Amino acid sequence: MDVSTPRQIGKSNMHVTPLGLGCGILGRIHISTQDALATVKSAWDTGVRFFDTSAWYGVGRSERRIGLALAGVEDVGSVPDRESYCINTKVGRTLTPEPVRNEANDTFSPGAQIRNMRDPFSGLRVTFDYSYEQIMSQHWDSRQRLGHSRVDSLTIHDIDYGYHHPEQVEEHIEQLSRTGGGGARALEELRDSGAISAIGCGCNLESRNAYSWEDSAHEDLCVRIADTVDLDFFVIAGGYTLLETRALRRILPLCEERNIGVIIAAPYASGWLVIPDESAPYMYDKPSDEIVTKSRAMKAICDEAGIPLAAAAIQFPLAHPNVAAVIPGAKSPEEPKENYQHMSTAVPGEVWQKMKSEGLLDESAPTA
Repeated sequence: MDVSTPRQIGKSNMHVTPLGLGCGILGRIHISTQDALATVKSAWDTGVRFFDTSAWYGVGRSERRIGLALAGVEDVGSVPDRESYCINTKVGRTLTPEPVRNEANDTFSPGAQIRNMRDPFSGLRVTFDYSYEQIMSQHWDSRQRLGHSRVDSLTIHDIDYGYHHPEQVEEHIEQLSRTGGGGARALEELRDSGAISAIGCGCNLESRNAYSWEDSAHEDLCVRIADTVDLDFFVIAGGYTLLETRALRRILPLCEERNIGVIIAAPYASGWLVIPDESAPYMYDKPSDEIVTKSRAMKAICDEAGIPLAAAAIQFPLAHPNVAAVIPGAKSPEEPKENYQHMSTAVPGEVWQKMKSEGLLDESAPTA
């Protein structure tokens, strides 16, 4: 598969390489700054020119590291042409100094996880706000952490039932609305002025919010956001993989109807589709027996064809006409090279045909 020819994101004027790099894991404290910088350099050397980050990842650490890494990808003292690559970061969370932890500031998600983490190393606390003033401030703050005068796109991050109770979701939608907090106006003004090229929205299906996909709740929420903000793309994580195609129900048809592009995060389902055994997580949790059985059957088809399951996994989403890129994560310099190899491996047509004929893959999913 072609990994270097840029694809247009929806109706925007932003073009990205089909293979990008998700930089969430690079914000984790157990990964050294040296390894994080080397991982970005490795991705750059394979042709990756699209980098996805967020203030949330490592509570600012990912953005700081990505900025440093991109400044050095073409050797010390040589800065790459800023027009040659794209950075997507996110809005919705502000990082607020809290030098001494105050447990009274902790708030919890429906699953009882802390939703507004305080990073013990920096002393920065996450606070949620999607209003006009805060989105403008978050955009400013992200550029300071990145050390760049601009980012290419901003994505509305984590308005979903995994992080928020229903009343909190409603509060954040009101902050985003034009007649409420005006977050939509902020994003569209930034795009209209040329400060950014595209507006995105996250759409997650993982263990913490899987219940909201059992009926229409999460899909209804995504439609509401698309009705509130003139979106250029969705970042879909977990909802469109070899093992999970629920995005075909309503989200991808919505994208086709409105010419909204798609970026696929977590194409390996948080690593499971690289090594589908009990040592790996499936969307950040333990896989069900159904997922294990289905994965083994898919792997057997790929083994018979002489290709890795990971090659089918990373290439599958890109067959959909609205998908512009996949952004697998990486935690070491070796992994971007592996991503490139999986993208470059030819997947025979009979692999897709067998998966569909054996009921492992949705018949309506594009595969060519």
